[in-house]
Amino acid sequence: MVIGIIGAGISGLTAGRLLAKAGHEVTIFEKSRGFGGRMATRYAGKSLESRLDHGVPYFAAETPEFRSFVTELIDKDIIRTWGRNFAAYDGEKLIHKNPNDPRNVIYTSKNGMNKVGKFLSRWVDVQSNSRVGGLTYFGKNRSKKRAWMINMTTSKAFGFDAVIIALPAPQAYGILSTTIDEVNTLKIVRRLDEVNYRPQFSLMVGYGDAEQPDWQGIICNNSNLEFVSNESSKRDIGNETTFVLHATAAFSRKHRDGDKELVSREMLAEFSNITGGWASSPDWQQLHFWRYSRPEVKLNQPYFELEDNDAPLALIGDYYNGYGVESAYKSGYDLANHWIEKFS
Repeated sequence: MVIGIIGAGISGLTAGRLLAKAGHEVTIFEKSRGFGGRMATRYAGKSLESRLDHGVPYFAAETPEFRSFVTELIDKDIIRTWGRNFAAYDGEKLIHKNPNDPRNVIYTSKNGMNKVGKFLSRWVDVQSNSRVGGLTYFGKNRSKKRAWMINMTTSKAFGFDAVIIALPAPQAYGILSTTIDEVNTLKIVRRLDEVNYRPQFSLMVGYGDAEQPDWQGIICNNSNLEFVSNESSKRDIGNETTFVLHATAAFSRKHRDGDKELVSREMLAEFSNITGGWASSPDWQQLHFWRYSRPEVKLNQPYFELEDNDAPLALIGDYYNGYGVESAYKSGYDLANHWIEKFS
């Protein structure tokens, strides 16, 4: 089949990789310049030598399928184990050894989380900076046309035998809504309406050759910050001391439409308060806002599928059976294997 995937996050890239390896022709459309979704890395600092994971700071692996993928990434020297040296902040003081260390092994990037997405993209054609405006359904009534047309916000359109929407639920809702008059997607749209997301501000800061702290991250409670990642502790390259400050959902919702300079000042002031004051004057700082950071509602199924063998359509993402990187991977993995068997 000729398959079009909308969204080059982990779920879309995973499905695309497996389907392409099974012999299908796959094209992925991604509206941004990079791919990997929140597995994102910002290049910053002097000469852009510092790499900061301003989306997902780390992840765990529980299911056999995802553990197998993690092993592959370790073998390729893309990720490493991390997080055995977390501190904790209780709202008053910093405890340098977190009494509640993660029970599971956790992983992070060696040279940037975006390397995971780049690795997955090697098997497919990813069209970056390509914004999709909607779908046109032809299905059984087509003549020489393919079952689906993916319509770009430009004048371009591309035909496919099958389509996978691998976007956050609100964005998937918008794309899917363009087909309601042509095909029965109303049931899926209603379920998507149940899913909402936590927003999050991420503040990236650099301190030049300042001395490294003895912790890899800080788990924060009773604070405007949720987690502080010591990015320098992840890297084999670069020597700048850098951090990413991840705000809580409550703080991010409160300030999402506010003054971004005020947001940065408040987050930096909290970081300085937690660490004892030395962090108040970074050499540089950059703020990023994630509108769809993590889903707050999960749908207890691996994916949605339109039951139409003449015009296959499916939705995948991290809001199926979970909330994070592993859920995104599993959603794409499960759909791809289902289609490989179904359309062999």
